Amino acid sequence: MGKVVDIEENMPHEVAELICLNCHRRWIGIWPQKTLLKDLHCKCGCIGLVIKTGQTIEQNDRIY
Repeated sequence: MGKVVDIEENMPHEVAELICLNCHRRWIGIWPQKTLLKDLHCKCGCIGLVIKTGQTIEQNDRIY
């Protein structure tokens, strides 16, 4: 049998610090570039109030 490959693994994505305008929680988020910010969810259950703080994390700055 062949190896199962997650097709989303190789999709262009964005990594940035996010904040929820509802509960003020901050976190580092990773999402497909095609996903709109208004579609991101917070752990508090809020949809549509997640924004980027302006802190985009570039490929060279990422720690794996």
